[in-house]
Amino acid sequence: MAIIKKDTILPERSIIMVLYGVPGSGKTSVATTANNPILVDTDRGYDRAVRIVDTSVATKWEDILSDEPSFDAYDTVVVDTAKATLDDYLVEYVCRQNYKLKTNSLKRFGEIADQFKAFVNRLRAKGKDIIFICHDKEEKDGDTIKHSPDCTGQSKDLLVRIADQVGYVWIQNRQRVITFEPLDNFVGKNVAELGTIAIPNAPSKEFDTCMADIIRQVKAAIRSKSEAQRRAQELLADLRAKTAGVETTEDADAILADSKELPDILKRPFFTELKAALTEKGFSYDKDSKKFIRDVQTDSKGHDA
Repeated sequence: MAIIKKDTILPERSIIMVLYGVPGSGKTSVATTANNPILVDTDRGYDRAVRIVDTSVATKWEDILSDEPSFDAYDTVVVDTAKATLDDYLVEYVCRQNYKLKTNSLKRFGEIADQFKAFVNRLRAKGKDIIFICHDKEEKDGDTIKHSPDCTGQSKDLLVRIADQVGYVWIQNRQRVITFEPLDNFVGKNVAELGTIAIPNAPSKEFDTCMADIIRQVKAAIRSKSEAQRRAQELLADLRAKTAGVETTEDADAILADSKELPDILKRPFFTELKAALTEKGFSYDKDSKKFIRDVQTDSKGHDA
């Protein structure tokens, strides 16, 4: 496998999204507004969606594997639901392949995870976006009702781990919305840092491209973030090199000024690093002026050393 250099400008890549919500919230309908979708129906619900799209109706994992070559003609693979796929079809499949897994839950899930990740990786290698649909599972956490994708614990952890975005589809003030940000009462994942997104009413031109537009935003945000991280690392390396050569307070001031361009998450750790390095060079940080000053050392007669 080729090594990706740190200064490589990465192209847009395919994404993985998990959408969950209560039955009737429209999660499947909005998912199929993605670009050129194929719906993999494991929940017998394709005919209830607002939009009817090309559909692979599967009753077991072998059906999905059999239809997988046909997915080449599509840009987005929508799997409805992830629970049936992981907790039913794949459980039965791996146990048929090795009956001993029926009594060994740890090895059974390990094989399920391997099969699932291999499927996902094959699709991603072909540039397919993937959307996994889940029902909503409510769990009480003290006085709070927490919503999360309905899968067994290990399956849910696997889904959330591989996903770029995890969104909850719900109704807010009579408007269907998707919330990706993880909150006290919602499991979420928001790599692209999207706000709550209103789902347009169907049928409408805006609804017809709703998920395609969201995925476009996610891809652009991920690429932008990767580029921003690359620039931040370059700046950090430059600041460290300049720190090693500091001789005057003016040098130190210049580094402090340049460090303001670092992302917020890097500013405090770098300041701590800078302060330690300059202390060894005979500087101290003056909180009042917010600048580094050179410590004055004197000899035994009171003269500047």
